[in-house]
Amino acid sequence: MSQFIPSFIIAYSNSDFTNPHEAVLPDEPKDCTANFTHMGVQYWGFETKRHTATRVASKSKQIFYQHAAYQWVKIGFKERMDVSSLKVSTKWFTGNQVRAISVILIDELNGTEQEVLSRTVLAPDQDHHFEFKATVATECFIKMYYEGGISRINFFGKKTEIQLPSRSNLLSKAKITNVSNEHYGNPKMAVEGSRKEMHMVGWESARTGFGEQAIFHLETPAQIEEIVVDTYLHRLNPPLTCHIFGLLADEDKSFEECLTLFPKWTLRFDDGTTISPPNFQKYMLDQNYLKETVSNPSSFEILLDNPTTSPWKAIIPFESLLADTYHRFTEFENNGLFSHLLYLHYPNGGIHGLKVF
Repeated sequence: MSQFIPSFIIAYSNSDFTNPHEAVLPDEPKDCTANFTHMGVQYWGFETKRHTATRVASKSKQIFYQHAAYQWVKIGFKERMDVSSLKVSTKWFTGNQVRAISVILIDELNGTEQEVLSRTVLAPDQDHHFEFKATVATECFIKMYYEGGISRINFFGKKTEIQLPSRSNLLSKAKITNVSNEHYGNPKMAVEGSRKEMHMVGWESARTGFGEQAIFHLETPAQIEEIVVDTYLHRLNPPLTCHIFGLLADEDKSFEECLTLFPKWTLRFDDGTTISPPNFQKYMLDQNYLKETVSNPSSFEILLDNPTTSPWKAIIPFESLLADTYHRFTEFENNGLFSHLLYLHYPNGGIHGLKVF
């Protein structure tokens, strides 16, 4: 018998008017009539900005239209499922609903993708039920033409016999030290982050940070297979980048000595001059770069310098972070064994979840 598939939002292109995470709940979409926010009438579910298919070229005074344009949402299933049907509701969206959708089911285990709905029209303020050939999937990608609102997206199917391996977060038993900033939360809250709340919670630093960090002392040395950095509901304040390094403690260097060999935030000016301030945050806050004797001291590149002789080995030397996104990283420069992990993000902001498998 087909059953409701618990799901979560991995990432999406835009949902400026609403909290998109409501859309995958099994709850009946709420009537928000007469409820207003600073964005206008309050809606339940997913609603994007307008004019996705239209582009204006101001200089040439032209308007361009793209029929294939779409907004999108990527949804993960909490278990590997044999998916056979989909319910899509546009309830309460009476003239601003998504016009049509395409649905692609993806199976991480087999690396397969299958389009089960192709640009199918949606009616306003209505529940839609679509059935299709049962397809094994761990997630799905939905294209929304061109933009608009969907109040609910629920999938149904059966649990497959073969599931993805169950793994525990290595950071859950790790000791945490050398935290740079705990203004609105702390790294332990990010380790425990599991998307139970419908508001921002986790590790968020003050805006005065210029590169935040924490060190995780693993219970036993481990080889890294996957890292998750989740910026769930941090829509306007996620960090811009993350950087992760690993250390295997040995008898040659004490941990205290290894702390002096951290990767260092470094400025590189237009003329090639590089500077690694001992206190990077103070240097930036005091705008000491303006005192440097270079041709253009107000413009420079910021990089993380980690010498090849450093005991800290790059796992993820540089990755961009997006707002409200479940980032999964599985390709690493080095993957272990490591007894300590150094996590950094730049320049400041909030993350809801941090997991290492």
